[in-house]
Amino acid sequence: MADRILAFKAVCAGGMNTNRDVLSQSEVQPGSATQLINYEPSISGGYRRISGFTNSYGTVTGTGNVLGVCVAENLNAGIFACRAPSAGTNYFYRWTGSAWTAITTPGTVTMTGVKKVRFTRYNWSADKFVMVDGINPAAVYDGTTYTQITHTYAPNSPKYAEAFKNHIFLAGDPTDPYNLYFSAPLAETDFNPATGAGVINVGFEIVQIKMFRDTLYIFGKNHIKSLSGNSIADFVMNEVTNNLGCVVPDSVIELGGNLVFLGPDGFRPVAGTNKIGDVELETISRQIQFTVSTLLTEIVAGSIDPETLSSVVLRKKSQFRLFFPNEGNFGLLGGLRANESGLGFEYSQMYGFAVTCASSGYVGVDEIVIHGDSTGKVYRQELGTSFAGASILSVYKTPYYYFQDPTLRKNFYNITTYLRSEGTTSITFGVSYDFDDSVGVFNPANFSIATVGAAAYYNEAIYDATAIYDGNPSPVVKTNIEGSGFSIAFNYVTNDTNASHTIQGLVLDYSMNDRR
Repeated sequence: MADRILAFKAVCAGGMNTNRDVLSQSEVQPGSATQLINYEPSISGGYRRISGFTNSYGTVTGTGNVLGVCVAENLNAGIFACRAPSAGTNYFYRWTGSAWTAITTPGTVTMTGVKKVRFTRYNWSADKFVMVDGINPAAVYDGTTYTQITHTYAPNSPKYAEAFKNHIFLAGDPTDPYNLYFSAPLAETDFNPATGAGVINVGFEIVQIKMFRDTLYIFGKNHIKSLSGNSIADFVMNEVTNNLGCVVPDSVIELGGNLVFLGPDGFRPVAGTNKIGDVELETISRQIQFTVSTLLTEIVAGSIDPETLSSVVLRKKSQFRLFFPNEGNFGLLGGLRANESGLGFEYSQMYGFAVTCASSGYVGVDEIVIHGDSTGKVYRQELGTSFAGASILSVYKTPYYYFQDPTLRKNFYNITTYLRSEGTTSITFGVSYDFDDSVGVFNPANFSIATVGAAAYYNEAIYDATAIYDGNPSPVVKTNIEGSGFSIAFNYVTNDTNASHTIQGLVLDYSMNDRR
């Protein structure tokens, strides 16, 4: 009697999950991944190999790390960077289209001991930003003039800044870590209490401040407070929690209508609930808890300096990226995707990003995402198909599928992979049987999945370009994998500079053996 051939379908969704047991993951989240490197949740469905980055902005003058970068559209060309000087005192530069031009920085400035320069953009009547680094006085730049905030009542060397209710708030001075300073209204350099400025002792060491809607949130390592009101006359400080705080200062980002931060047990949102004045702090990274916990253990142990970590938001993709430069150029990527219960985060790992600082913003209608590295170079992300000429390693590994009964042997015939191609693609496709059991299990040699060019669309194709008029933008590739086993998993791997592709789903043909 001929075998009854069955079909199993998995739609690529759910992201990386390192927190489920091997049996439940394939049943509950068959489209999730046990390993996902340099793939992102695609806005058109599936997992897309991330775009590359290029050294679009050359090398910033100076020595050591790029300490800070900023995208600010309306302030002369929009791209700024900071780097310790190898000679002289200049450390602040503007990209002029072909070179970095030094901006005069009057006042006493030293970059010795500076780990990072942070920028806070704001606009009260014109575009400006505040610069802080934890060593020097805060400074304001308006597109023409750099002005240090050296007022008698201002902090000497704040690390963090935020614009809130027409005040500039400063915090994180190493010699004054508990105090939150704010300027007079609409006067960023005036910290005189007589004109509406002030200082608040929040009761814990401040590790970040960030505005969200009509509230300023003050983060400590084990505390969070919020400040509401409009001026010194009605500012009110409220407790949010005394049980947890922010572990990595630059992990605090705003995305998808939430303020997200990395706490001691994973990523958490600061989101308003139905109760007025209540705050929701439920973790949103349970699916990668094992991965996050490993990193947090290293931070607590001191082997990772949280001040060296950087994050950036990709607004068009509803995505954030957190970079760990001292961990083998490793990073975490989180993206929002619609699911049955609404919106949820999907995660993957990044590899190959040597990031010391990062920033994003719009210049016209284009979102510019940039980062600096330890050699002084500034790169633009989301550009090209390589990491500054180097190949992009990408890995997607599915859960082990066992089709309701992990003790019953199955016969496997073929797998059909549904792709979206952006150009010529070559994917190494591997098959693993029986939960990677090393005893008596023989996996077949790897297969190859190749596509030849993406289709050209009206008003987009260019003669002699990579687009092909007879190309296929959504290839369906069938691979014969004859064999048998109790369970099966698939690996999709690339390590090249080909165009990006998206793995959208797979269908496996199989049959069940009789129980003996």
